[in-house]
Amino acid sequence: MSEPHPITEERSGDSPLGLTTPPFADTSDDAFFFPSDQHLRALEFMGHSIWTRARLCVVTADQGCGKSLLIKRFLRDLDERVIAAGVQKEQITAREFLGEILHQYGVPLEESDKTDRRRLLERFLVHQASMGRMCLLIVENAQSMHPLVLEELRYLAALETEGAKVLKLLMLGQPALNRVLDSPRMIELVHPAPPRFSLGSLSEDQTAAYVAHRLRAAGADNPDELMPHTLMRRIHACTSGVPSRINVLCEEALRFAAEEQLQAVSAEAIERAAQELGWKSRASLPTDAVDSSARLTISMQGYADREVELTGGRMIIGRGEEADVRIDSVFVSRYHALLVRDGSQDLLLDLGSTNGVLVNSQRVVRRALRHRDLIQLGPARVVYTNEGVAGQGIDAGETVCFARPGFPPAAGEETAVPLAFGRPDSSGGR
Repeated sequence: MSEPHPITEERSGDSPLGLTTPPFADTSDDAFFFPSDQHLRALEFMGHSIWTRARLCVVTADQGCGKSLLIKRFLRDLDERVIAAGVQKEQITAREFLGEILHQYGVPLEESDKTDRRRLLERFLVHQASMGRMCLLIVENAQSMHPLVLEELRYLAALETEGAKVLKLLMLGQPALNRVLDSPRMIELVHPAPPRFSLGSLSEDQTAAYVAHRLRAAGADNPDELMPHTLMRRIHACTSGVPSRINVLCEEALRFAAEEQLQAVSAEAIERAAQELGWKSRASLPTDAVDSSARLTISMQGYADREVELTGGRMIIGRGEEADVRIDSVFVSRYHALLVRDGSQDLLLDLGSTNGVLVNSQRVVRRALRHRDLIQLGPARVVYTNEGVAGQGIDAGETVCFARPGFPPAAGEETAVPLAFGRPDSSGGR
């Protein structure tokens, strides 16, 4: 599940060590599609979204995580009721953008044609809707497109006939796309808030399964003999689990092994490939120097689950546009909580929010998070994942709050009543 890479494309004709086809070349061959958990969930998310009332759904992922191949797989499974068009070019004018959509929908239009492209596309969409067909527009790399192109998207997304939208939008891009969609000029497009899905990189176990899958698809009878599982930690450390980087590193390692006339890829071949590419292997660093892979999985009724990787020293969680982790709910404060990365620990701090922060059903003001902690912020359920802190002991500085977060009981309050999801909790916090 990779996106094109110049090194992969250049060497895609080689099939070393007896393989029938290059295992790590960029290809649309369905046999090479690796069904990781997150990619299958992304397919399910996109399939579900286009049949709901939502006019827009959003998928974000870092470069190289497989968005393009995911779209190819998604389009393959659509039925005849859906007419799909896709735009990938980032540097494109509004006129070229409309022309590309018309071309994808099969509407003949010469470059010199002075026809109003917006009106022509509008008539096409309305006609298809009257015939009971759904028009789907897939826009990739939207975070880099010109504002005038985004204006055209806003106009097209608002088109209706007999009270029903005539176009479904699926937007894919890097995480910066979320900031573009949350900007004031895009409020008409993203209101109400569209369902979003964040596609992550592969874990170490998934990396091993991915490498074995690609080798098997390329003709290897026993992938573990060709690339032993003992190398997978090194491969994951060098690539951070990004499929396109895995492809490039493994292809280089296979080439070095073939040059040395080896029967299998060795650790030295992996290290030599990493050096050739200029990638520093974190596997060779001391254990305490390797950053743990910490992330939040956010679930909220009516929205697809999304994952947020914890990066940087501090991240604000809240409803405001400035929040690093945004949760769109009236029961979440503008600045609700703060995550501070302190060495190997992730500290969660309540910023004086109205409805408080619950961790494992207990209200807290401060907590050093532990693996699989369940955090409740208004209607959102957030699971903290970080296997690196699974064995940590109790946080000596943890602060539990039995009243309003950060405040003593107000005058006249006989009993502190915690709030859960914006309503009094009659259980008294038990």
